[in-house]
Amino acid sequence: MDDATTEVDGQPATAPERSADIDALLDGIQRESEQRRRALQALAAELPAVQSRRVVVVAMLRDVRATANVKDIAARAGRKLLRAPRAIVRRLGGR
Repeated sequence: MDDATTEVDGQPATAPERSADIDALLDGIQRESEQRRRALQALAAELPAVQSRRVVVVAMLRDVRATANVKDIAARAGRKLLRAPRAIVRRLGGR
């Protein structure tokens, strides 16, 4: 059987039948895409437009206080702060 044709009820499909099948598949994909787009738009509408840095930092500190592994988080933050000067020198030195 030729790869370009598919069988319908044991008979090779004609070009109009294949075209109709393809159109139906494309319509289904388009509907699913529109559903996902609407869902994402609804999700985006629920998010705040802008958050200040202060709000983000306060929320982060509240989360750190509520977590069980505060030592690990503090150690990681300290290591990151110690790497900052080296990163700044690397950026300025690369110019």
